[in-house]
Amino acid sequence: MSEDPREPEDGIPGEQAPAPATTEVPVPAPPPYPPTPQVPPPATARRSLAARVRAMRPTTALAVGAVAGASAVGLLWTLTDAEFGGPDTFGTSGSITLADPDGFTELSEGCSGDNGYEDLDAGTEVTVTDASGTVVAAGSLEPGEVADYTCVFTFTVDDIPAGSKLYRVEVSHRGALTHTEAELREGELSFSIGE
Repeated sequence: MSEDPREPEDGIPGEQAPAPATTEVPVPAPPPYPPTPQVPPPATARRSLAARVRAMRPTTALAVGAVAGASAVGLLWTLTDAEFGGPDTFGTSGSITLADPDGFTELSEGCSGDNGYEDLDAGTEVTVTDASGTVVAAGSLEPGEVADYTCVFTFTVDDIPAGSKLYRVEVSHRGALTHTEAELREGELSFSIGE
């Protein structure tokens, strides 16, 4: 007998055997464009400072440490030098009185040198020299003020180095007066011109 492939297994003729069961797995459709790969940020961007220092080569870490240490020492040295061990400086103050009533002009605010005294005005240089004649500090005249028919200019000079036997203070080119360090430290120097 010829076997009919459509014959069921239990051998009942005329009945067809059911088709073998197949399981179809759905295949997803491809995306319209290729996906962008998700790349994590570099590991170095997320590492802490301590981790980055540990990862340095020993010579690099030594150089970074030396620079940081030198900077800290320099800063401390600068701060303590100004207060404790730095050069001793001081300041002085004083005034110059222009006594010639024809030697100044009254202004809306104060006065200014005139008739041969034009160099006496706000901003005129005041210099301090040490015993060797070296200019060691400078200041300038403040605006003049009229007082009892005179024109008075005040000045201050800061950062005068201590330690010279004598100092000479000069306003413009009007001649210098000699003072001791103690006199300069007291301040209230007084010059008069045009009497």
